Parts: sequence; structure tokens; C-alpha cells
Amino acid sequence: MNPIKPGPQKVILPISKTEQLKLDQLYRLDGAWTIQEGLHALGADRLRTMIDYQYLGITPTAMGDLLLLLAHGRIATYGGSSASVSLNRHINQAYVRLSLQTLGWSPPQKGEPFRDLESYVSTGQFEEIKTEYGLALVAGKLTAGGYSTEYIRRLASRLRSTALYEHFYVIILTPHARKGQGVAKRHGAFLKVIQVLPQCPAPPEFQMEVTARTRQSVSPTPPEPYLAGHHWKEDPQYLSLPPHMLRVLQRPRDERIEQAMLSVECDGAMSAAQLKRYYALRPEDLKGIHRIQTILRTTPSQRTSEVSTEFLTLSRKLTRQETHRLAHRCGTGRIRHLMDVKPDPETYKAEYRGTLRVEEPDAVMFRSDGRKIALEFDNGTYTMATVDKKLGAFQDQDFDEVIWGVSNPVRQRNLTRKIGDRLKREILLAEWWK
Repeated sequence: MNPIKPGPQKVILPISKTEQLKLDQLYRLDGAWTIQEGLHALGADRLRTMIDYQYLGITPTAMGDLLLLLAHGRIATYGGSSASVSLNRHINQAYVRLSLQTLGWSPPQKGEPFRDLESYVSTGQFEEIKTEYGLALVAGKLTAGGYSTEYIRRLASRLRSTALYEHFYVIILTPHARKGQGVAKRHGAFLKVIQVLPQCPAPPEFQMEVTARTRQSVSPTPPEPYLAGHHWKEDPQYLSLPPHMLRVLQRPRDERIEQAMLSVECDGAMSAAQLKRYYALRPEDLKGIHRIQTILRTTPSQRTSEVSTEFLTLSRKLTRQETHRLAHRCGTGRIRHLMDVKPDPETYKAEYRGTLRVEEPDAVMFRSDGRKIALEFDNGTYTMATVDKKLGAFQDQDFDEVIWGVSNPVRQRNLTRKIGDRLKREILLAEWWK
């Protein structure tokens, strides 16, 4: 899946008015479709065509494969692709919708009694729902394993007085069996945390196609070095690689696997694209690795930067993080690779003080002479006030240098103009998904 370039876009596949209305419903009301829902709405042939033209994208979830409306589809439906919310929000919207179907719950219909419970919360996550416990405020989340226990605890503290006084339940839907149950038990007078995970497999006749599109089978990687002889030394794509990575590519498969595993452990996460680029390996070559396939925006502020990608990690904890956190890890790792820094914990540490804060860099390089160098990956969401605050904080912490990496050339050009004179070297383009 290739991101759409900025500028006016043409409709590459005309759609009918009926299809336009169905895609509008998908986007505004349903969030995402199961494969079965997509087949019912569009028919098998048309669904295949819209997937081929990247109007719709397939993303794996704990419920099964879901269909999301992508930038080309939004262009055909609305005439543009910029007005878009988070893809994860669409997935969670579909999770709540399908969970309500599973539980037999529904919002009050026109003419039915309602209590306007949504006025008690301002986040837009909750919906007033008819449940077996009466009208209740209901919210749910599928991505990252559902809401964290800490979030549920804060929510209970914030809504406790109102819910008890107004006599309604707050209900959290989650795919996780244990997360938040202790909080729900302590606040059982108004709070319920209900595990629900609808299963939405694709019909057998379509499942093979879905598998072929998203999880292509691959042949084993040959055991010999990826680069051998001398002919590659005249190829620009290899000459642009850092020296250490060139040496790795000249090693046998088993040694490349060892180096890749060290890098995944060092950075926390790696994209399958980086595994291929720097180690000439496939995810299937790595044992004990967790694989997370998804569709996400490489630059969240650019609604057309949607790509299908796969994250690799050794940490089960990281598999429960939001995909943008994994992307940030990969971006920081890409900077390390571009700087030709070996994955040595004595000289390099990602998130070296634990949970990231504005005043903390994404990673730190430790030089043998005692100097510290801060690495920062910027995916385009930082305001200039945040950029200034970070640079000031790094200076206050006596970092000898700050190395800044960004996710797209436009950001690179704009930031170079604004902060280039405050850095000792050029801003790096860290396109971790390539």
C-alpha cells in the first residue's frame, strides 16, 4: 500500500451512488466492517475490486479481519481524504458495535425513553445504551488489549459521584479477561467491566484470498550471505547503507538473524520492512518473535499516509501498546540504523528512563569519552512549542548533541528551516516502514 502524495486527487475507480452511501455508512456509523459485512454490502466481486484499488484495507484484529475505508475510498466517497479520524478509533467503533450485537444491547430508538447520560462525559467515547442493567453509559476498546486498569481507575474516580447520585451504571467493554476487574469489584455499585470479544471470521470461500493478501507464504531465506562477490558495490541502493549494515548483509543467514534479534531487543520493535532492508530477512526467519500486522498512518497528521505494515517485537508487553507507540519505537530504531550505531546496551539505550516524557529523549547514545547524545523521533505531531521545549530540556540535561529524525520529507524541510541552526547535523529522514 503506497501513501497518497499531497495535492488534488482524482477518483481512480468510479463508484455508484448506492456504493457511495454504503461507504459513507461504513465510515461514519460502522467504523469498520467484518469481511462478511463487506460481502453483504458490496458483493464479492466489487469487494475484491475495492480492495485491489485500495479503497478498502484489510487489518487483522483480535475479532478477525476488518475492512477500513482508506484514503482512495474517502476521495471517491467525499471528494477528499483529509477529513479523517484515527484508524484505531474506527476499529474500536466497530468493536463496540459488534459487542453490543453480541450482548443484545442497543441505543434507545426514536420515541423510546432516554436520560441524556452522555451529557455527563465530554470525551465522546461513551454512548447511552439500553442494557439489562437499565440505561447505562457504555464504552469499549479493542486496540492495545482494551482500556488500561489505570484508565478505568481514573474513570471510576471521575464518574463515581454522578453515577451514584443519578443511579446509572458505567459499563466498560473489554477483550481482556482480567484488566480492570479489581477496580470494577471495588466500585460495583455503579461500575461494570465486561469481557466481550465477538468472533468475525471471513467466510471460507473468501478466507484464502484474505490470507493471500495479508499473510503471503514465503520460501525459506537462503543460508549464504545476502551480498557476495563485488557486483553489488556498484549498486547505489547498497552504497547508501551504513558501513556496519553492509557488513551484516555480507554475513550468512544465521549471523544476520543474530544481529536482527539483537536489534529488535535493543529498539523494542522493528518493522518487517526494516528487517528486509537491513538484514535481508523475513519475519518467518526469527524465532520467538511477536508479529503485529496493521494499517496505520506513518504521519498521523497526514490522512493519506496510510500503509499496511507489520511490527516485530520480543516483548509481550509491547504487543499491548497502541500501534503508534510501536511506530515511534521503529522510527527511533531507524535513526539508530542510519547513524550506524550497534545494538549495544553499553552505548545505546532506548527510552532509557522508562516512560517517555516531553523532557526525555527517545533514546540516548553514550560515547566512550562520557558525552551523551539525545535521539528524538518526530512523526509530525509535535507543535513548535513542544519542539522548543524538548530542545531546551535536552540542553538543560547537558546532552552534547541532539539528533532529530522525522517521518516525511515535508517535515524534514520545514523543521530544517526552523531549528536546523540549533542542531549539529542535518535532520534525518527516518521512514521506518520502507
